[in-house]
Amino acid sequence: MGSNGWAGCGGVVRDDQGRWIAGFSKHIGSGRSFVAEMWGFRDGLVLCSNLNFQCLIVEVDAKITLLNNDYVNIVVSPLLDDCKQLLSRFQQVQVRHCYQQANHCADVMARMGSNQPLDYVLFHNLPVDVLEAFELGSTGAFWDSGAGAGAGAGLGNF
Repeated sequence: MGSNGWAGCGGVVRDDQGRWIAGFSKHIGSGRSFVAEMWGFRDGLVLCSNLNFQCLIVEVDAKITLLNNDYVNIVVSPLLDDCKQLLSRFQQVQVRHCYQQANHCADVMARMGSNQPLDYVLFHNLPVDVLEAFELGSTGAFWDSGAGAGAGAGLGNF
């Protein structure tokens, strides 16, 4: 959740050398962080599919339960179904858990999403507001970003 109480999600797509390919931020409105994380995961998969990637490493800071077919929730189940369908488009996908502190760039994108007036913004170029987090993420550095963070999904091809 952003400081305004609204939820947002965001994601970053990097190449195998850690360089920027694309990013996105999305305004979700009200909702829980897990739902925001699922939207970020879904929208990141859509973006990577649109970029014609065949192999991905996906880092998320939520415990995505994609393999649990018994999970039923009127809000989350359709998102999980979308994610499962999207995952089948790729030849190879690794989904890794990554703590929010290590996924700070996607978290910054999510905070931007929670505050933006537009539903979805696609960034072909690295936004200035994200530059520091992106550069620190490229070096493997991380820090405690504090409470109130939005959800994010870091995606990259390999």
